[in-house]
Amino acid sequence: MQGMPLRRSTAAILAAVALSAALIAGCSKSDSNDSGAPLPDAATLVKQSTEATRNVKSAHLELTVDGEIENLSIKSLSGDLANAPAVAAKGHTRISLAGGDVEADFVVLDGTLYAALDPGQWSDFGPASNIYDVSVILNPDSGLANILSNLKDPKADGRDTIDGVQTVKITGEVGVDAVDKIAPKIASSDTVPATVWIREDGNHELVQAKLEPSPGNSIQMTLSKWNEPVTVEKPPGV
Repeated sequence: MQGMPLRRSTAAILAAVALSAALIAGCSKSDSNDSGAPLPDAATLVKQSTEATRNVKSAHLELTVDGEIENLSIKSLSGDLANAPAVAAKGHTRISLAGGDVEADFVVLDGTLYAALDPGQWSDFGPASNIYDVSVILNPDSGLANILSNLKDPKADGRDTIDGVQTVKITGEVGVDAVDKIAPKIASSDTVPATVWIREDGNHELVQAKLEPSPGNSIQMTLSKWNEPVTVEKPPGV
């Protein structure tokens, strides 16, 4: 860590939180489970999931990056996010910096970012909005709901069970403008291939999303614990 810009490291951490971008490897399990029944209409299911996602006030996020994505140093992230009654977040992330991996804990509370690049050694980095707006992932206008509402030519492509939840797998493409709102400047073309897994029953929550901003390189996100209470406390010593 010697000589590494601390604020740059924290910016990468918070950007990872905002992504919407979900720690699937080793944390969630996906199994093909197509019953053979007719698949629901993809456009209708995406519309239902868009409305459900717009109304999500809190969720657990797991994020992983497969490959190398320019302007994104995140490798994995696990965190709890809340958008109401106030923006708050906490979790752990692994980022790639200076040719190696660095792990850190983070907390966002009352608009302030705290990060610990060494266990228990918390620092106050001031307004989170000065580095990255952590609320973007649950923001109804610019987060995952916006990704869903901008999914072009959606096609149902089977069923998968993810952590015990039966989902419909839907493929399509998302315009770069929508991708830039959730993860700026990572796309290499005007449209980004996208796959979403939407809960088939209930409120049709978005269970998993995968974006491929460049060939062979992807961000995969999994959401769970929708609207469950998230308790975030100020770290000790700051």
